[in-house]
Amino acid sequence: MRGRPILLLIFYTCWWTGTLRAQAPQDQHKPELAIHFSYDGGFYEGEVDLQLACPGADIYYTLDGNEPTIGKAEQRYTTPIHLNQTTVVRAIAIKASAYTPVATHTFFIREPHTNFAVVSLAVPPVVLFNPSTGLFVKGENAVDSLWMLPGANFWSRKEVFASTEIFEADGNCVFRSGTGFRLFGGMSRLFPQKSMAIVARERYGESRIRYPIFGKKGLKKFKFLVLRNSGSDFGRAHFRDSLMTSLVEDWDLDKQDSRPAHVYINGQYWGIYNIREKINRYYLAGHHNVDKDSVDLLEHRYTLKQGSRRPYMRLLDYLENNDLSSDANFAYVQTMMDVNNFLNYELAQIYFDNQDAGGNIRYWRPKTEDGRFRWILYDTDWGFGLHESDAYTHNSLEFHTAPDGPGWPNPPWSTFILRKLLENKQFERQFITRFCDHLNTAFHPYRVLGRIDAFEKMYEPEMDRHLERWNLRRSEWEADIAIMRKFAEERAELVRMHLMERFDTGQQRKLRIEVVGGGKVLVNDFVEVEEIERFSGTYFEHLPVHLTAVPKLGYRFSHWEGIGIDKDVRNVALQLRGEVSTVKAVFEQFEDPLEGKIIINEISSNNKVTGDWLELYNKSDDRILMTGVRITDFRHSFILPEIILPPKDYLVVCVDKEKFISHFSASQRVVGNLGFGLNKREEKIGLFSQDGALIDEVLYDVPPSDSAFTLNLMLPNLDNADPENWEILYGFGSPNEANDYYVAATIQARREMWMEIGGASAVILVCITLLLLRHRGKI
Repeated sequence: MRGRPILLLIFYTCWWTGTLRAQAPQDQHKPELAIHFSYDGGFYEGEVDLQLACPGADIYYTLDGNEPTIGKAEQRYTTPIHLNQTTVVRAIAIKASAYTPVATHTFFIREPHTNFAVVSLAVPPVVLFNPSTGLFVKGENAVDSLWMLPGANFWSRKEVFASTEIFEADGNCVFRSGTGFRLFGGMSRLFPQKSMAIVARERYGESRIRYPIFGKKGLKKFKFLVLRNSGSDFGRAHFRDSLMTSLVEDWDLDKQDSRPAHVYINGQYWGIYNIREKINRYYLAGHHNVDKDSVDLLEHRYTLKQGSRRPYMRLLDYLENNDLSSDANFAYVQTMMDVNNFLNYELAQIYFDNQDAGGNIRYWRPKTEDGRFRWILYDTDWGFGLHESDAYTHNSLEFHTAPDGPGWPNPPWSTFILRKLLENKQFERQFITRFCDHLNTAFHPYRVLGRIDAFEKMYEPEMDRHLERWNLRRSEWEADIAIMRKFAEERAELVRMHLMERFDTGQQRKLRIEVVGGGKVLVNDFVEVEEIERFSGTYFEHLPVHLTAVPKLGYRFSHWEGIGIDKDVRNVALQLRGEVSTVKAVFEQFEDPLEGKIIINEISSNNKVTGDWLELYNKSDDRILMTGVRITDFRHSFILPEIILPPKDYLVVCVDKEKFISHFSASQRVVGNLGFGLNKREEKIGLFSQDGALIDEVLYDVPPSDSAFTLNLMLPNLDNADPENWEILYGFGSPNEANDYYVAATIQARREMWMEIGGASAVILVCITLLLLRHRGKI
């Protein structure tokens, strides 16, 4: 019995460390009835002899896009299928009363190499091409005397079943399922190449397309995808809308992700399409973490797509009946609409000279007490000189502010909101200054030309097949790209002239900025000028340019060198008097007393219950006065009030203190309200001392999620600038408490300590036992 404590200790140790684990039972379910393809659909350099198998079952198949018919003798599988050209194989098996779903595999035989994605659709030909009822044809009811051909079949919104396969450029099939299929678009349905939409529904197959079609920064699952024929740009550049969207990809705008793809229908090549997101409630839910059934989505003047139009009508009524030159009235408008979003939307449309932007709009709001309307950028094909080679000269500012435009393209109701906002002088200054910022950066000719070149380089090797398929000419494609280049070269300067004609801007002035040392300069809280860059931009004489010096970690702002600037003031408003002003921001090395003591320890940016919040941790042994410490996302800032943070303790800063406390009632130190939210996908958060020195900074970029989660620094002594030291934990987090990983690590350390003690005790026990036995003469 004297050996029992050791055995118990060994058993206890094994159980505690998890070395004795019950094995999960193996899945004993038999596989469902399914057809085995000897080769999977995909890309092949030579011919394929395909065998189908389903033991004990009869198999029926087709090669023309039709669904197989059980019992049809000529469709029964008996011998291998020889494939010598690109073919869609659709098969079904029946055994007794059970049968499989239709299995569809597309075999691409000796197709040209591509760097594009490939989409294959299988739809019964009669559904698309029947002379009377086919969705792709005019049909018998079209009114030929009217150019829109009203009554034509292709205006149908009917949804039919299709089999859809999506392949990456490397040939990997990333989605294969039954889906819904419908035509998509407006006037572009008149083109021979029709836009299409696919929708994932359980009754067809998968309920979602679960694949990050647009890369890691895009959504990872989709209910709808659009295969777009480039809209009005069909037969032209074929990437206009995608180009313009890419120019504003990092703006505060809702926009559609895009990527090109070759599309096949029933094995026949159907040309290049642009895969796009579909704007609807699912899009909004995916990008904004809102309930898809709790949004108001409208289009055009106030056509309702989802929810209610009443909040929008209240906005219009307030604008109509109140003078927005009053800052108080303007501030109230900001509670009903996201003015910054609308500003960016209008500036983009004006620069693009999108002649179809007047009434072709979509806007939405979440159904919450503080829900504000936002505008969605889409369908910009009429921009960048689609119909006129000299479109870069168009005064689109006048177009978008005209009070008496025609019924189309810019009726008075479509310009009303911008005209009202411009009554406010503060907004007018912001409108002009923000436009200058964009013209100096996103819309700078060099950048836009570079983006056009990149799109041309991407599309050029792929275009010949597309042009041949739709009987288009390469010379016209190249000529249209030349028009876009001319637009990019000339547009910015002419937009500045239009601003000067409309507003009291004074003359144009050049501003050059240089950064020395560790830091950057924010221009108008919008443009970032880093230390390795030299910035040169054009602004106006009568509008001051706001500069903010932002030091990097380990530095502080020293002084400005330039004309008319207070040398040691971090925030300055610079009036540009001369034709050229040169400013230098100088930073010097500096260790702030708080650096390394106060860290950002936990971030919650995806929780509708508690609202956004972040947690600060005092890892030092000192009580620290936090008064005046500034938290910023580098667009907005929040200054902490007078508060002391004890050593090894936490402080939570939240967007909505009432909402946060209602869930975390036990939290001790909570400060609110932050005044700005945290992006659930990617954000940079900085912590600055009263002296303007950077105390801590965290940049996160996480995959999209529908669930609440927090970002946790695993251990407080780890470098929080290293992504490897953070973990995503689903749930509501642990504000004002040690993070889960830290708790687990502490427990594990204690376990190991006790195990060491236990091991030593066991050795001592054995030694004592041996000594006793020896003393008694037993050994």
